Amino acid sequence: MKNLLLLPLLLLVCGLISACGVTEKDSGAALTPAVQGAPAAAANAFNPWMNKALPNTRSLSAEGMAMVRAMGADRQSIEDEAAHRPHWREEIYPVFFGNRTAPHELIVLLDFASSDSARVWKAVRDAAGRLSPQDVKIAVFAKNTENYGTDLMGMGIWISYERKGQAMDYMSHALGEWNRIKAAQKKQGRVVPFTNEYDATVTATDLPIHYAYMARLRPPVPASQELDVARYCYNAGNVNMYQAVQISRYYGVKRVPAVIADGRVLSSPSASAIADALR
Repeated sequence: MKNLLLLPLLLLVCGLISACGVTEKDSGAALTPAVQGAPAAAANAFNPWMNKALPNTRSLSAEGMAMVRAMGADRQSIEDEAAHRPHWREEIYPVFFGNRTAPHELIVLLDFASSDSARVWKAVRDAAGRLSPQDVKIAVFAKNTENYGTDLMGMGIWISYERKGQAMDYMSHALGEWNRIKAAQKKQGRVVPFTNEYDATVTATDLPIHYAYMARLRPPVPASQELDVARYCYNAGNVNMYQAVQISRYYGVKRVPAVIADGRVLSSPSASAIADALR
């Protein structure tokens, strides 16, 4: 079955629809009884390391389908549309904790522009300290209502495979900085949406959040590579945001931030609720 490489168009559609600790070294705690059972059937549906075909919640109009067919294809799938990108699997399913093929799954859906995302992420990190990376993985997605969150999510994706074991710490920092800067700007009497990286600063001399974090990584990003990494972050974040929309539809997520444990959306994602949901 032929497919169509329509990633730029699809990312534009995604933007219109969306309008998104412990390190591996520290996470070797023994498997808790909460995750000794088999995962639910709805788990791992979007994992490209475990499935060749992923769910597709998109529906094209008759005109849209005619356009696809006129271009020589008969369907759309993110697997083929993003396949020209070397790290497309990490972008559509970035694993921040655990083995990619671990049987149990936590999906975390964030919106950097929601101040509640930092609280939900802390609950995820607290729960992760009780889990075994051989049995549970944490995949992270972001639907961002303020555009700079896309860059920040993309940075997390890059860290997840280029600086293994450091993505969880980064996400905590990025979410915390977002809220800190918002509060500082409010005290100054200016509240602006974080459309680009320089909106998310307090003073004119501040480095943007993800640029500043490049120097904190182990090893740090060389100055000569910072611009290339920053460019990558935006593109990877957009691919991820598209899948965040797909996942939200598939599991019926009504509000982000949200946590999906083995295919079930948690109504109140505390650390204990996350562990209990994996029983």
